Amino acid sequence: MDLKADAEDLEYKRPAPIEVFATRSTLHGISHMFTYERKYIKRSLWIVFFMASVGVLVMVCVDRVQFYFEYPHVTKLDEVAATMIVFPAITLCNLNSFRFSRVTRNDLYHAGELLALLNGRYEIRDTHLVEENVLQILKEKADFDSYKPRPFNMREFYDRTGHDIRDMLLSCSYRGSGCSPEDFKVIFTRYGKCYTFNSGQDGQPLRVTTKGGMGNGLELMLDIQQDEYLPVWGETDETSFEAGIKVQIHTQDEPPFIDQLGFGVAPGFQTFVSCQEQRLTYLPPPWGDCKTTSMDSDFFTP
Repeated sequence: MDLKADAEDLEYKRPAPIEVFATRSTLHGISHMFTYERKYIKRSLWIVFFMASVGVLVMVCVDRVQFYFEYPHVTKLDEVAATMIVFPAITLCNLNSFRFSRVTRNDLYHAGELLALLNGRYEIRDTHLVEENVLQILKEKADFDSYKPRPFNMREFYDRTGHDIRDMLLSCSYRGSGCSPEDFKVIFTRYGKCYTFNSGQDGQPLRVTTKGGMGNGLELMLDIQQDEYLPVWGETDETSFEAGIKVQIHTQDEPPFIDQLGFGVAPGFQTFVSCQEQRLTYLPPPWGDCKTTSMDSDFFTP
């Protein structure tokens, strides 16, 4: 047996020192940390720099992993040509919420101060500003001597005294075809009793249009019934100095905020309105906090 050859094999298989590994490694800096030289200051500096580099690398990796789990996205705008689009809902309100002829003595008793017709003592306000015929009617209705008030319901009051679309609508056509008061849905807003065309509710199909321009939308002729307006001597939350119609164009999926987003149409003028639809679709979790389904509401059914 060759003992010398066996000894050489054992010496060859023995693990190499760390210095030998460091000198042969391609990892930057490790050869300076583990070297044959005994310069401790130089080695210490290289160890500090190496550990700092590793720490920065770990921080960057953790930051990128966190950024990934935030599910970042890019907003894209695509222009699509549609041959047929759904016509929007159109809500209109008379700026006068209550018809003077429909206000009863009981209404005046309960809501007279709210309408700025009576003061806190159930007396007619500012009689010197009232026209003679209006003053006479108010005196008859505001005579509460030996009067026994009945129950009062504010919603019924709005519904009964609000302007009726059957009286206001003089002419109506959509894309050249006639429409009627039955095509308008009653809705109550800040202005009281209002009406929405093409609401899509009560099983009515949504109307569509193929293009814009004259003759491809809704055309209305309305009577604002200004002779029915309440006498106003001071503007309140329920009365207004203006006369006319307030209009809002919106989608069927949202209720009308006509007091904030509507525009006014003056009586005695022809008004043309054009619009463009801008639709925003918010991403659901995990990209955001929005919901993909509409919320339940006791006041509006989408």
